[in-house]
Amino acid sequence: MRSVTNYGHYSPAQPVQSAPVYAAPVYAAPQQRDPADSVGSWMLTIFLLGLPLVGLIYLLVVAFGGSSSESKQNFARASLIWYLISIVLTIILFVVLAASGAAFFNWVVEFDTAQTPR
Repeated sequence: MRSVTNYGHYSPAQPVQSAPVYAAPVYAAPQQRDPADSVGSWMLTIFLLGLPLVGLIYLLVVAFGGSSSESKQNFARASLIWYLISIVLTIILFVVLAASGAAFFNWVVEFDTAQTPR
């Protein structure tokens, strides 16, 4: 049996360690883009949303219908949530302003009756 000397000679009596074999990583295939999500399709969507009643009906159809792409369904659902939030905030603001207006009107009536000589 020969061993490795200081000069780097190989001894065949020693076992040779091979490098580990790694498998190539497996990547998922790139997802195909939905052809319905073109710029023109989004322009039509935004145009229809600008029409008062048609836009709301369009949002309901896209949000709860199954024929639109996933991105448009999520957009429609998010828009409907924002509409509901704005309706609730508008009602709260209306109630607060109506109450403060009624209080101001009562204050003006009381002030006027107190200042009017009898």
